[in-house]
Amino acid sequence: MKTDRHGNLLRWVEYFIVVAETGHVSRAAEILGIAQPPLSQTIKKLEAAVGTELFIRHARGVSLSPAGRAFLPRAQSLLDAQQLVMTLHQDLEQAQHRVNVLLPRTLPPSGVSAALLSPPPDFPPAEWAGAASTDIVRAVRENPATVGIVTAPIITDELEAWPVVAVPQSLAPGLAMHETLNKAGLRRAVGAVLLAPPRADGPAAFDVLSAELESAGIVTQLREVADPLRIAAEITCAAATVLVPSGTPNLPASPLASGLLPLRLRVLHHPDAASSAIHVATMLHECLARTGRP
Repeated sequence: MKTDRHGNLLRWVEYFIVVAETGHVSRAAEILGIAQPPLSQTIKKLEAAVGTELFIRHARGVSLSPAGRAFLPRAQSLLDAQQLVMTLHQDLEQAQHRVNVLLPRTLPPSGVSAALLSPPPDFPPAEWAGAASTDIVRAVRENPATVGIVTAPIITDELEAWPVVAVPQSLAPGLAMHETLNKAGLRRAVGAVLLAPPRADGPAAFDVLSAELESAGIVTQLREVADPLRIAAEITCAAATVLVPSGTPNLPASPLASGLLPLRLRVLHHPDAASSAIHVATMLHECLARTGRP
């Protein structure tokens, strides 16, 4: 294409596409709201700029020439690029309101879905991901658009931290579905190996769990596992047990007695978070609070 004769290229391309879709210059002119002669002249200018005929003229209208068929996808790509340019401000505005939500990576996906992924209609757009609690604190500190749920206790520094929610837990696989386990029952059921999030994910939370097990007289090996798929495989093969939030769907488990080894979670957001991030944090805390009620 000769760059010194490009004229109003975007308008020419738009007219070309309408003529190609209708197969008729006069019908295309009606759609575009212009007279037929100026449209015909525009198509000729475009053909001159491209250096070849784009349409084959016949008595019933026009059809694309081989060059026109080759040009059509390029023309559409040009209009698509124009749309991207023209909507840049809108896309940036939406990105500013999009919130990143980070969750402890070892939470069962089905439990997260049941507890947190059924938000009200006014829940802002969000990107969800799993991470270690220590990494979540770091991400929230660095990005005001990030909201995190972490295992407590954990050092949150200057971040805005919501009250800790004690989420009841169950043991999987349990002795029997819905059988509530007290300390004595848990000692019998827990087995030789109890899977736990890696200590590096939240050192204080790991140490608290270890101390609570010892205080309850529960003798077991804490095996650190980060991958939820590996956790699911090990408990399915009855090679180990694991504590999961009570009510986790599709996972046979025995609930623990009230106050026994709860999962302590809290929501964090940046002190300078936008209103959309604070709104997300509020809703997530409310969802957790519902799971923490007896």
